[in-house]
Amino acid sequence: MAGFRFSRFGASVALAALALAGCNRAAPDAQALLNNQSAAAAALPDLPATLPMTDAPAPPVTTAPRVAALPDARPIRAVRVRDAGSGAEYAYADAAYQFADALGEAPPDYGFDYDGVEPWAWQGYDDSVVFAEPVSGGYRTYYYRPGADEPYFVRDPYYSYGYDDGQLAVVYAPDGAVVPWADYGPQVIYASRYLVRGRDLWRASQERRIAISAQGWADRRAGWFEARQQWGAARARQPMWSNYARQDAAAQSHWQEEQARRAADTRRFATWQAQSFRSSPPPRAIPPQWQQASWARDPHRFAPAAAAVAGGAAIAGGVMAHNAQIAAQRQQALAMRQQQQARQAQLADTARIQQEQARQQHAFAEHPQPAMRQQPADAGQMRQQAARLQQQQAREAEMNQRHAQQQQARAADMAHREQANAVRAQQQQARAAEMNQHRAQQAARMEQQQRARAADTARREQAGAARAQEMRAHAEQQQQARAAAMSQRREQQAGRMEQQQQAHAADMARREHAGAARAQEMQARAQQQQQAHAAQAAERAQMQAARAQEQRAAPRPAAPPHPSAPPRHGPERPR
Repeated sequence: MAGFRFSRFGASVALAALALAGCNRAAPDAQALLNNQSAAAAALPDLPATLPMTDAPAPPVTTAPRVAALPDARPIRAVRVRDAGSGAEYAYADAAYQFADALGEAPPDYGFDYDGVEPWAWQGYDDSVVFAEPVSGGYRTYYYRPGADEPYFVRDPYYSYGYDDGQLAVVYAPDGAVVPWADYGPQVIYASRYLVRGRDLWRASQERRIAISAQGWADRRAGWFEARQQWGAARARQPMWSNYARQDAAAQSHWQEEQARRAADTRRFATWQAQSFRSSPPPRAIPPQWQQASWARDPHRFAPAAAAVAGGAAIAGGVMAHNAQIAAQRQQALAMRQQQQARQAQLADTARIQQEQARQQHAFAEHPQPAMRQQPADAGQMRQQAARLQQQQAREAEMNQRHAQQQQARAADMAHREQANAVRAQQQQARAAEMNQHRAQQAARMEQQQRARAADTARREQAGAARAQEMRAHAEQQQQARAAAMSQRREQQAGRMEQQQQAHAADMARREHAGAARAQEMQARAQQQQQAHAAQAAERAQMQAARAQEQRAAPRPAAPPHPSAPPRHGPERPR
């Protein structure tokens, strides 16, 4: 977060990106993203996250360059979403749509300048951001997660692009369908250029921020809403997208606070527009925690959404009543001016008649004879003219009177209708305020319930963690006990083996000692036997020598008969 069917444009450049694309990328887990966004919501924005609008004239609209006219960029890596075909590809588009839907019809928070183009910006309570810059055919929007400086989703009037960590994860067709991975073609080049421009827009937004022109927003918002309605229709036509959105209930509850805030901003702008932007700009609705920010401490410029909802009904009702009173006063003043004009015209006609009579009398005084002859005719003409003038004056007076009466009646009727409209508006605003209060209370209850569930879940998780820790400690103790017992058994076994070896060695030593003693004894016996044999041999030799000597000395007797062989005497055993 790619074989392609290439066009000739940029094919060689896209090949370099294809060499890197070979792994699957898991679509971001929606709940994990919302958890990160909820954690980010606790931080206060350093820069003004919203600015009161201005009644200055709308600046001329400068459109941003088409994607084909944007500077070349190094193609980014294209990866496949894991579990493609299951609806996971819509995680990027649906996250952006949920944020856009929560904004409702609220005006932008601020604008900023980037190369002569003034994009609009909406910054959510969780620090999510969307930029919208005008282009030929509509708007190009960039969506950013909290704290990110590059978009995770970009949408132009034709295609949309989902990014994951600077990589192209998915491309959506104009009808909201997922473009097959093999058919991206030049969309990789376009997505790469959009990612670079998205980073540049983010950096520009961190510099001087511009208040939105109320008249400019009033003139252009119809086109903005039409583009978003077309996007919603495309979402409804894609079954996999709709199914994915139905399973993402966490996103709906996550954006409830944002919806309440934006509804308050929408009502306050409508009230201000009903006054033709003659009064001071209404304060922008902000989350209560933002009041602690250094830029949001002026209650005339920034107020919590609840205050905006409660004050909107009273302000709108008062404005309608005031407008009705002013309209009635204007109608009465108009009728009085018309009556005065009719009286002035009548007086002018009377003055002209009197002047004509005076002129004729003066002429008669200067020329009496001709006048005497013409006097009857002139007198008759004068009487006829006077009668006609009187009749005309009477008709004009009657017409002026009827016209004044009609004007007064219309003014009274208009005042009555406007008063009735004001009453109805007050009633509607009261009902809206009551409904909004009910919704706010319901949202508060839901938030309280969610917090209670979260606390209960945390307690359960803590208890489970404690049990798991206890089980791990018990297991470790058992393992340590088993290890100690085994070590003891091994030591005992080693001791026994050592004792056995020592006993065996002692026995061997005893045996060897006994063997040596026996060998020594046998050797002594053998020596004794040898000595005895030697002594016997010496004794026999001596006896034989003595007998031989005796025989030589004695006379030789007659030879006796040969005796049998004498018995052999063995050596005498020592006693």
